[in-house]
Amino acid sequence: MSQKEDSYKRCKMNQKRQIAYKARIKDLLDGVYVKEDGEWTPNYIGINEKKISRVNIIGTVVLKEDGQNYQNIILDDGSGKISVRSFGKDNFFRENDIGDVVLLIGRPRQFGSEKYIVPEILKKIENKKWIDVRKLELGREIRNPKEIRNEEIKDVEIEHIEESPSNRILQLVREFDSGSGADIEEIILKSDIKEAEKIIKNLLEDGEIFEVKSGKLKVLE
Repeated sequence: MSQKEDSYKRCKMNQKRQIAYKARIKDLLDGVYVKEDGEWTPNYIGINEKKISRVNIIGTVVLKEDGQNYQNIILDDGSGKISVRSFGKDNFFRENDIGDVVLLIGRPRQFGSEKYIVPEILKKIENKKWIDVRKLELGREIRNPKEIRNEEIKDVEIEHIEESPSNRILQLVREFDSGSGADIEEIILKSDIKEAEKIIKNLLEDGEIFEVKSGKLKVLE
């Protein structure tokens, strides 16, 4: 193997290790797009001191169209809208329709002043409540995002939404709220979730639940 071929192989391996960060579309649109020098250094969007060259987004397809040299869909995640463009000859979006909720893994790009995403993986999600789950995960800003590596994404499987710890807490609050609110200690005990207190705190901060009085919780419907 020549030195050039060895360098190419190592650079391709490094590319596979890039993280696909969970992000809101608004954060991508507001972030600064940076073009890097060098053939193997990826461009990125700067968000909260992170260099995001690959993204993980859940959103709804609100538009589908063909451009002159590409296919295009528009995704909306509630925080903003962004184009997803495929420049291949194959119809990348043939199985996606307006109204579909999808999981997107892709690379952000910018042409002129417009940001868009080149897709790597686009997977339809049957349960649309996953949009709400993702909002809870991200909160009002990107915080402690889980790292998803390229080799893991190929085998990604969305687990059933009822298995989400946050969703479990919300269900219990509704179940044990007889009108005056659900008891926090009872929710923690019944949930059998190790970090139940932390999840309740995050739900309170995100405004998904509120403390109607000391020790009593209600879901914000």
